[in-house]
Amino acid sequence: MWFRMVMMQPLNRQVIRLQQAKAQFLSLFLFILGFLLFWEWLRPLAVITNTEHVNDFVGFAVFSFLLTYLRLPFWLAFPLKFIAIFFVLHLLFFYNTPLFDRLWLDYFVDDIHKNLAFISQGNWVDFTDLFKSFLFFILLWIVSYLMRYWLLQTRRLFLFFFVTVIYLTILDTFTLYHADFAIVRTMIIGLILMGILRLLKIQESEKVTFEKGRLPLAWLVPLLALIVLTAIVGFVAPKLGPQWPDPVPFIQKAANGYPEYEKGQGNGTGPQTIGYDDDDTHLGGSFLMDDTPVFYTEGEYNHYWRIGSKNVYTGKGWVNRPQGQVQTVDADHLDRSPVLDLYEQNTKVSSATDKVETLSNNFPQLIYGGEVNAIEGKSRNRVSLQLNDSTGKLEPMYHGRHVTLRKYTINYQYPSFSINRLSEVIGNQGDPKEIKQQDLQLPAELPNRVRKLAIKLTKNESNRYDKVQALLNYLQSDTFTYQIDGVPRPSGQTDYVDQFLFETHFGYCDNFSTAMTVLLRAAGIPARWVKGFTQGTYDKAVDLTHYKYVVKNSDAHSWVEVYFPNSGWVPFEPTKSFDNPYSFNYDTNASDSEAAPANAQDDSANQEQQQQQKEKAQKKQQQQPAAQKEQASQHTSGTKAKGENAIPWIVSGVILFILLIAAVILYRMRKSWWPKYLLHRFRQRTDEAAFDVAFKHLLKLLAMHGYTIKSDQTLREFAVKVDRELGVKEMSRLVKYYEEKHYYHASGQHWSECKESWENIIKKISG
Repeated sequence: MWFRMVMMQPLNRQVIRLQQAKAQFLSLFLFILGFLLFWEWLRPLAVITNTEHVNDFVGFAVFSFLLTYLRLPFWLAFPLKFIAIFFVLHLLFFYNTPLFDRLWLDYFVDDIHKNLAFISQGNWVDFTDLFKSFLFFILLWIVSYLMRYWLLQTRRLFLFFFVTVIYLTILDTFTLYHADFAIVRTMIIGLILMGILRLLKIQESEKVTFEKGRLPLAWLVPLLALIVLTAIVGFVAPKLGPQWPDPVPFIQKAANGYPEYEKGQGNGTGPQTIGYDDDDTHLGGSFLMDDTPVFYTEGEYNHYWRIGSKNVYTGKGWVNRPQGQVQTVDADHLDRSPVLDLYEQNTKVSSATDKVETLSNNFPQLIYGGEVNAIEGKSRNRVSLQLNDSTGKLEPMYHGRHVTLRKYTINYQYPSFSINRLSEVIGNQGDPKEIKQQDLQLPAELPNRVRKLAIKLTKNESNRYDKVQALLNYLQSDTFTYQIDGVPRPSGQTDYVDQFLFETHFGYCDNFSTAMTVLLRAAGIPARWVKGFTQGTYDKAVDLTHYKYVVKNSDAHSWVEVYFPNSGWVPFEPTKSFDNPYSFNYDTNASDSEAAPANAQDDSANQEQQQQQKEKAQKKQQQQPAAQKEQASQHTSGTKAKGENAIPWIVSGVILFILLIAAVILYRMRKSWWPKYLLHRFRQRTDEAAFDVAFKHLLKLLAMHGYTIKSDQTLREFAVKVDRELGVKEMSRLVKYYEEKHYYHASGQHWSECKESWENIIKKISG
């Protein structure tokens, strides 16, 4: 018998080691799945924020998760993670400085002090990028500990799994991040984790040991089969389109104080933020400036950046009717799309290219400066282009979802308009039928005095070009003022244009461009309202003929395009303090031989004029006074791009959620850390006042572990019960000293005499 026991000991140790190895493998597998689930929180950062180098944060998260899983001693893990943080911060912000250079470390310490001062002042806006990155690394560090606690100790991860799904669905709805595959990945990973954790929970609670240390395949195979089947069905099954309208415009309007028009509140409750927006159904209201860069552009010609046009004026704003068919187009042959054909044979065009770099993560449309022929770009190969055949709006798509095209090159035709040719247009005889039907529309409720004003201003002009100039001169006269503050929104039955022309006489680009379009139509001239951006702010000369501009949110703009038979759609600028950047000349395009030298001379003059315009624009941008520069940039067509304002709230919500989870964990773990806290707190206390406080904390700790005083029990009876269940006599001694002090007012050093008993009870109940 003894021999058998001796021979079995090595075998038992081998079985134990095998079981421990399998348990460690399972723990590692769970931890890897937990990290993959957390990774879904980091993936969207490159899209929804301006965070760059996301892979560096992911790399630190991997390192932090690994150290947490290995359970290295605190004295080793803590400095290793701090060294990793410093290394990555150096890599991100101080890569031109040696790693062990004291200069950047001093700068880092000073930056921490400065941001701590911001915290004490409640100034959360002025945090530096360095400090925000440092806080984010600390957050990743904390999450690694939380993930280990959830997976390997409590075996509960449902709340984190559920919030991850909610987080992804919110991003998918309110930002340009496409969470289709992310949600599928999250569901697969989450269901596997929940299934395994549930299995382990049953095993631990029921004291079940699987045969030969193996996991029960009879349980796991159906779980995995169900998850795989669900994923396949989700991919293959037909999917309905959106059943509800997009909530983003409604939320943005509510957040920006849009009025209730039915109730007649014309001024709204707050200003909008300057920037480009698609919703123009209700124009008006004041604006807050935002000089956030949206694009870098490089090109030869100075022009506006077009996004699309709208054709129906409602009395409050602009819509498109019909909304237009959206169809996929060949990006290499956009010249085959009629809606992009802006110019006709009487308009001289020059082939040109513009390079655009999009800085915003939420701009799912393209900008262009003339008649587009093709869109080129490396990233363009991964997406398709959709064109609205009514507005001319180009939208990049990827797997049926809008995306932001970061870099692309536009091949287009830059126009040069002949004033002589434009002046030849008289009446409406040359206008196509579809243009007459669509671009002369006015609401039946348009006040009659608007129509009368249009006729009055144009009645003395014989041709279309002069009529357009007459309306331009009126809108740019001293009667009207450019202003972005205090601009009203029309309430009730008030017409937007009528209010501007006859009551307020002030506003920004939307007021001027809409008023001119309506006046043109009232005078019988086809016109449409166009949105996009101005040329932006001059940055530098790329070479002798190409220039770089910075286009900001504050450069969002609207203007007018007027149709001229045989010339096409001609842009005009009615807004005060703005100049039309396009080229107009008196070239007659004569075909006889005698006129040929003159034409050549005119071409040379046109080129010289264009060069002078560029130099003038550069000089104006560089020397413009600050106040005038600010005024020139204060124009807009709506709120910021979709989801951008929500980003700080998303980040704040994530941080708040982490803090909430940490608080819940601390509360759930109070039985383990509170006794240690009490022992540490009272260890150095020798004053007599500590006795009462320590005794009350002890009663709370006993109650936490199920030892509560019943209503029919005395304190001594309760002490006897505690001593009996804990197998000690310390509680009775404590109660004796407590009664002597409070009921008999006995003098003495009660705390010093019973401190050891108090500590022994705490150590006993805390294990």
